[in-house]
Amino acid sequence: MDEVEGGRPESHLPARPNAQTGRLETGLAGAGSLRWVAVDITPALEEARLRLDLSPVSAVALGRALTGAALVQRILLKVPSRVLLEVRGDGPLGQLIAESSEEGSLRGLVGAPRLETPVDGMRIAQLIGGGVLRVTREDGRSRYSGEVELVSGELGDDLTHYLQQSEQIRSAVLLGVLPKPTGIAAAGGLIVEALPGTDEEIVQRLELNIRSIEGVSFLLESGGVPALERAVLEGLEREVIETQAVEYRCRCSREKLLEKLVPLAERDLEALLDEDGRCEATCAFCNAKYLYEADELKPTN
Repeated sequence: MDEVEGGRPESHLPARPNAQTGRLETGLAGAGSLRWVAVDITPALEEARLRLDLSPVSAVALGRALTGAALVQRILLKVPSRVLLEVRGDGPLGQLIAESSEEGSLRGLVGAPRLETPVDGMRIAQLIGGGVLRVTREDGRSRYSGEVELVSGELGDDLTHYLQQSEQIRSAVLLGVLPKPTGIAAAGGLIVEALPGTDEEIVQRLELNIRSIEGVSFLLESGGVPALERAVLEGLEREVIETQAVEYRCRCSREKLLEKLVPLAERDLEALLDEDGRCEATCAFCNAKYLYEADELKPTN
């Protein structure tokens, strides 16, 4: 999914030395009848905002997608090595892509990175519009994709629908992003699955808790992942099984982008070269830039 574009030669974009990591936790509740995953991706989304130069509303949309990818990747019974979430809507946001790996790496992009916030507020569903949600899971050489129509454009509802239809997972997906004038105040969410045979009283308590929370992003801002877990799973004997760091980390490389460029160069090498006879490629996921000489773009055989 690495994409390239032409431009003036610049150096590769280095990792920011002070970039922080978020936190993902998995666990059980309700005497083992509920599985849950909670994640705080605030630092990862701030990294994405800076690297991709995202407007506030575009950052909110991407933050929801990245959170959804991280949650789905870990709630599946057999955790895949990578989950790719794609939202293709007919609204002004365009396509949303979010990827999560088992190592805790996130990356993504949004079709309209500099979309202005409408005068009536950040109604992400309206900006996405109608379309489809596609979820692809990869594990080694195997690859499986499932696709559903968007039911609302609110990605939490759409992911709940996808999991029920494609994975037969009865779940609730909660997502939240809180922007601020200078960045991201909080971003993340929680998914909880009711396993077959879950007592109805446990389900009712869970539903009551969800209806009572003040907001996902506000809980994350005030107390991080533990605060969100306590609010959603109150009275259900929450147990943390695993904790993992998450961060925005792209898997592009000079070699991978070169593989994309060589076929283009075979068709029209001159179109790729600048006035100095070189070519710059930019990764759409992290804005890293790679410079190539003309000889590198020629096929080896």
